Amino acid sequence: MKQAQFILYNQLRESYLQEDIDCFLYVHHIWKIIFQGKELKLNTKSKILDYAGGKDFVDELKKNGNTAEFVISKDFFHALEAFTKKHDIEKWLVVKPVEDYVYKNILKLSQKLKKVGIEMSIVPDTESFFLSHEDFQKQYKKPPIMEYFYRFMRKKENILMTADWEPEWGEWNYDKENRKFDKKHEKIWDFSLKKTAFLEEAWDYYDTDISSWIFPINRQTSLDLLEYFLEKHIDRFWVLEDAMYQDDPYVHHSLLSTAINFWFLSPREVVERIAKTDTAMNNKEGFIRQILWWREYMYHFFQFYKESIYEENFLDHQRKLPDFFWTDASTTSMNCLQTTLRQVQTENFSHHIQRLMIIGNYALLANLNPHELNKWFFEYYVDAFEWVVTPNVLGMSQFADGWKLATKPYVASANYINKMSDYCKNCKYNPKEKYTEDACPFNYLYWNFVHDNKSTFEKWRQQFVVRNLEKIDREKIQELKKAFLK
Repeated sequence: MKQAQFILYNQLRESYLQEDIDCFLYVHHIWKIIFQGKELKLNTKSKILDYAGGKDFVDELKKNGNTAEFVISKDFFHALEAFTKKHDIEKWLVVKPVEDYVYKNILKLSQKLKKVGIEMSIVPDTESFFLSHEDFQKQYKKPPIMEYFYRFMRKKENILMTADWEPEWGEWNYDKENRKFDKKHEKIWDFSLKKTAFLEEAWDYYDTDISSWIFPINRQTSLDLLEYFLEKHIDRFWVLEDAMYQDDPYVHHSLLSTAINFWFLSPREVVERIAKTDTAMNNKEGFIRQILWWREYMYHFFQFYKESIYEENFLDHQRKLPDFFWTDASTTSMNCLQTTLRQVQTENFSHHIQRLMIIGNYALLANLNPHELNKWFFEYYVDAFEWVVTPNVLGMSQFADGWKLATKPYVASANYINKMSDYCKNCKYNPKEKYTEDACPFNYLYWNFVHDNKSTFEKWRQQFVVRNLEKIDREKIQELKKAFLK
């Protein structure tokens, strides 16, 4: 029986290839994508990465003597049907997609192919995560407390553990050490990928020219980025992981999330490489925790709640996203928000604290619809995948799931942003004022949020926050909020 493999966008590496198959098809999809009943408009950088990455991988397959094609098509069905007839394929194999909405589309595709006599089998994905979801469910009846899961994964994978199964250096994590802001920090990021023929072809196809491209499009460029990070940034990674700088969007972050999510690098090899690196334990542990714990936990959490999470809006926030999210960020006068949104709109990237404590914090305090925000994140970030965006936005950031993921909403006043960034010194608003016209909106939005959710804050064992509310001029902060959000 002659078989072929249908390769998906996050399976661009040889370890995904099935045994005894030498026919492969990669389809660059250019038609509408429907997500939760609405059209999903992915950013151009994601499309370029999909195009260049797929073209590069197909080229490697051809060089190795395989029959492989890269096809641009409005739908998968006609592309597979044409390849089937051209190469006399009797059966298709595809590795199960990690994104649920894509998986459902593959199931529909399989049924459609079956009607015209073409067989397709979906095989398990054993590569994208440390644990299969089936193994996760054998271990846990429901998602556990995250710290317990982290310790379980450290022991299971024997990462940074002693012979007595204790954490190296005696600590499980060094989270308290990453809340620093260095006023003397200087930007040193100087990594830019070479323009490959496939990258330039993708730029031409999408009629765009990007002067500096930083997202890997194949395994070699991903390895180059990993080595650059280890050489230049990891020694300062953890202590400044939460810091935000006006003129340095990357600080000491690795920018490897795209390379890992598109599977140019496996999470396992990255974790093992970091574990062997000659750097302080807080840097090792801090970086490894993001992959072995957070990335892994998000996937399994989403798989557990994927049928219900899109229906939840625990705080009943309904306001539409302001236009400056979608178009010109300069129309907001809050410097932290403007800087971060402009960065996302131009580079389709920001680091996790900007996502959580600038964009997410603003959206939560301004009562923005969490599902519209989730769609915005999905459309604007180059490393966006459903299994990681949805639980992070709806659970961690917007508390729409009501305690399932986070134990409390991640909200903060201007004090946090002023402490962890240099945004405030270049802003028209004063982070220390609450009631004046130049008071930072984060201050009165924060206290309005506390007031509106007073009973819930008490349940979160944060009575001290509620007690501080007694010192706040409620009428004034309500008046300021109403004027700001009109």
